[in-house]
Amino acid sequence: MSDSKEEIMDATFKALCKHGYADLSIQKIADESDKGKSLIYYHFDDKGDLMLSFLDFLMEKADFEYENDSPEARIDGILDKALGIESEEQWEFQKAFQELRVQAQHNEKFQEKFQEADRIFLENVSEIMSEAGAENSEVAAEIFLSMIEGSISRKVASGDREGLKELKEDMKDTISAFLDDQCCSFSDSG
Repeated sequence: MSDSKEEIMDATFKALCKHGYADLSIQKIADESDKGKSLIYYHFDDKGDLMLSFLDFLMEKADFEYENDSPEARIDGILDKALGIESEEQWEFQKAFQELRVQAQHNEKFQEKFQEADRIFLENVSEIMSEAGAENSEVAAEIFLSMIEGSISRKVASGDREGLKELKEDMKDTISAFLDDQCCSFSDSG
């Protein structure tokens, strides 16, 4: 990806966090960048085209590489990011991301991107679950993704960020139920 496209993607992230999808415009993205609207339109036809590229950008940036981390530590890190526990900016992004996910209901191209993102996520988490001793890692990964999506959807819709850390621990306890007796419980990894 060119430097100018990468800068547009970074500006899109900032603008999406700040304004949400519904209020996002090419101008607001340009305002978050040193580049003008004309450069954005040089690379992208419209907001929809830009957002499809942004979803690709997010999938490329998804970091599933955790050197020497235990499966429990990797799941813990995924939960922190996915629930927006890491930072206020991550929480704001999760809110905007939910708006993008809603667009998939009416936009086939968005739907395809989210199907691809879910597939990649499920493959990676299934691998982690398998390493952790899950008897059926695919089912454990599917339940894990559903718990994350449901939790974020509920918390975003109600504007309730409180209690996410406790909810995270409950999720880890639930996922632990899918592991063999040979593996330690996620709830012990703190």
